[in-house]
Amino acid sequence: MICLEKLNLSYENTRLLRDISLNLQEGKHLAIMGESGSGKSLFARALIALFSQNYRLEAKQFLINEKNPTKLKKKALQEFRGEVALIFQDAQNSFYPYLNLGDLFHIVLKTHTNLNAKERKYRAFECMQMLGLKDLELLWHSFVYQFSTGMARRIQLALALSSSPKYLICDELTASLDKENEQKLIALLKNLQKSLKLILITHDFNLLSLCDELLLFEKGSAKQFKVQEFLNSQNARLKAYKEFNV
Repeated sequence: MICLEKLNLSYENTRLLRDISLNLQEGKHLAIMGESGSGKSLFARALIALFSQNYRLEAKQFLINEKNPTKLKKKALQEFRGEVALIFQDAQNSFYPYLNLGDLFHIVLKTHTNLNAKERKYRAFECMQMLGLKDLELLWHSFVYQFSTGMARRIQLALALSSSPKYLICDELTASLDKENEQKLIALLKNLQKSLKLILITHDFNLLSLCDELLLFEKGSAKQFKVQEFLNSQNARLKAYKEFNV
């Protein structure tokens, strides 16, 4: 369950996110939509308090599974970020280029689990197999520049899933993919719905079918809608954007 009331984010004297509220009930999935630069990715980072000290993140109420990430100590915050995993939009640039995939899995699993080295590799292979990846031993020793965009996206997912998160935040996961890879990822997300909650930042209306609630952004503000009500209304998008300017 996620309960936010009047969440605000500022950088020095500039307000980036303004009075955002969200009530996401247990078992529900969330879509986040809006124009480029409207604050969607900043909001995703806000959910796990992923900002430097130059940013100010505050809210009247901020609870994700009864935890407030802005109040957690360093170790507890690391554990929380294992429970609420974020997949960044730029697949290739989200990896550290001087580490191979095996090194990356070891870091993630050492941070978020108590598994030993052998168990970490087993868990990594388990996640990669679940996502349809093959030649796992070869992948284990590979670097990011050797991956296609579609492959990098699936590896991002495998890394995120390895810590068994309760929430998975995906930032434009299907962007820049061909139709075949897009359909594969959508199928994977449908399967993942059974074991965790999805938060999907997207411009793709096809992904709305996976979600129950919609948070629509414009210029750092957001409004919440029921997905089916939003889709069933002929003038839903126009009506939604008009409400921002009332």
